[in-house]
Amino acid sequence: MPKKQTRAQRLARQIQAATGLPYTDCLKLTEPSEGSSVRLARELRAAGLADAADRLLAVDAVSTEAGIWYEAAGTAQRRYYDTDHERGERAGDACMDAAEAALARLGFETYTYEPDAEEYHAAYLALSTAGTIPDGQALARAALDMFADDPTWCSDVIRSRGRIPFTYATAATLTGPETPTAVAARKAARAMARAAAVRYSGDEEWYEAASIMVEVIWHASVAAGLPPLEDRPNGRDHLHHFMYDVIPEA
Repeated sequence: MPKKQTRAQRLARQIQAATGLPYTDCLKLTEPSEGSSVRLARELRAAGLADAADRLLAVDAVSTEAGIWYEAAGTAQRRYYDTDHERGERAGDACMDAAEAALARLGFETYTYEPDAEEYHAAYLALSTAGTIPDGQALARAALDMFADDPTWCSDVIRSRGRIPFTYATAATLTGPETPTAVAARKAARAMARAAAVRYSGDEEWYEAASIMVEVIWHASVAAGLPPLEDRPNGRDHLHHFMYDVIPEA
């Protein structure tokens, strides 16, 4: 074993110890990739928001590690299902415990939308900043990539608080140049504020916030210089069936 291992290699060894899976299989689970959070953090840093970038990267690190452990749990359970079911269950439980421990390191409760909510906080800061400068396309594009193509998922995330209180109220006072990018970015940020304010109640509110998040993605797409809802079939489906193909005037 090499004396100095990468983070991925160390995590692979931990998964191997917990599951008994071959090291090469464990290493495949930990292969690094640049996700949307990393790209957004880079744009935030370039815009002078270094603290926000650092917070986002910290959240991304534990979320990624937890996700790897969750995937390892499923892999182990499938691998041993026919040959040693009890071993698979033990390995799965060990991986789930490790995933929870990873999230707990940053104070996140498990099985909540808290990490995703804080990623949305970062996306909001990016859109808000893009709304104050003439050409914030790169910021808007990075923020756009944070939103999943599932409006109802977005509805749950935007209405979650994260670990600490976060206010979207600043959207009401946003001002900036009248360039198409800046105007659309401000519309997206204000829509996020409206979605975050929708109360938790029943399906009606769930879909209300989901529809507003379709607005967010629409305006963020425009700010990013992209066709609205491009490559987002679920967003387009929601727009058609629940919004009658109309984006409200902001």
